[in-house]
Amino acid sequence: MRRLGTLCSQSYMCSKYVNVTPISSFVRHRTVHKVASPLAFVFDIDGVLIRGDNPLPAAKHALSILDGNNRFGIKIPYLLLTNGGGVSESARCHKLSQQLGMKIDPERFIQAHTVLKSVVHKYADLPVLVLGGKGNTLRKVAEGYGFKHVYTTLDILAWNRSVCPLHDHTVEEREPVKTVDFSKTCFAAIIVFHDPPNWFLDIQVMCDLIQSGGILDGPYQPKHMRKPVDLVFCNPDLVWKSDFDRPRLGQGAFKEAFQGVFKSLTGAPYPYTQFGKPTEATYKFAEQMLRGQLVENSSLDSVLWQQIDVALLDNPESDIAGANAARWKSILVRTGVYDPRQGPPSHRPTHEVEDVEQAVQLALEQEFQP
Repeated sequence: MRRLGTLCSQSYMCSKYVNVTPISSFVRHRTVHKVASPLAFVFDIDGVLIRGDNPLPAAKHALSILDGNNRFGIKIPYLLLTNGGGVSESARCHKLSQQLGMKIDPERFIQAHTVLKSVVHKYADLPVLVLGGKGNTLRKVAEGYGFKHVYTTLDILAWNRSVCPLHDHTVEEREPVKTVDFSKTCFAAIIVFHDPPNWFLDIQVMCDLIQSGGILDGPYQPKHMRKPVDLVFCNPDLVWKSDFDRPRLGQGAFKEAFQGVFKSLTGAPYPYTQFGKPTEATYKFAEQMLRGQLVENSSLDSVLWQQIDVALLDNPESDIAGANAARWKSILVRTGVYDPRQGPPSHRPTHEVEDVEQAVQLALEQEFQP
């Protein structure tokens, strides 16, 4: 991970890979009450700390070490950074706390759509279509972030069933529906918060909105004439690791399916904004949260942050690639997407170990060796 200042600090991210980030390059001003830990970690979750709903055996030990149960007797800052999502940060941290048997604070947790808090000002007062998740959950998450006019494809289907005549609402789907006249609603953005469960309905509505300039009931317009509708994806992962033996298709697969259909209809794919690992925006967002935690934990009266080196590893195509691009040190663990039987990883980590506990121990030994 990256380095911060005259004190040598390191940050580590753990995912299906564990990334080690030195935080070395922060300049201290004159008054310092206590020295900060020279380490900070960033962990992926699925495949590093848990698999499906089950905690991995090494996870609790690794976090306990960071909580001060190490031979150096220091507490080490860390963040959990995942491309997962679909619920609020507080709800996910509550579940993680139960799974891991220790309290996980939302201030230490970033999921794929958390970064949307940094762009909500662009769309706060405008209609947005939110995709993914189950029921009304993501509408509530988006509203919690500050989006005021949040709609789903199930709302649209309730307005006009002929939008997708092959899908009928279940009782559970109809209950949270908003009744709106979408012939008078102009959407500013389509935001894919989490993995959509109904690709057919969602891709149909996306194609309609984009080609009609944001108004469902409007005619399709030539590209040069229509009002652009912003398209945002929060997770680029083509696959992810559940407790099934083989990786499962993720939001990245949904994006490829949409672009394939849209290109077939129009002759070209549609431009979009991508968040989630390994994008720069998500790593910068994580660095900001980690800086705040380091300042708080170190009790520095005044700190000038120059650089942070953090490495995250989970999926070679997302975590290691992102860590390398950010110039973070990284540790790859073998409990997630990566399978050494399939050959070397497509992006090379700084280190490779069996599990997250070995990764934390390795980082501690390297940082504190005489």
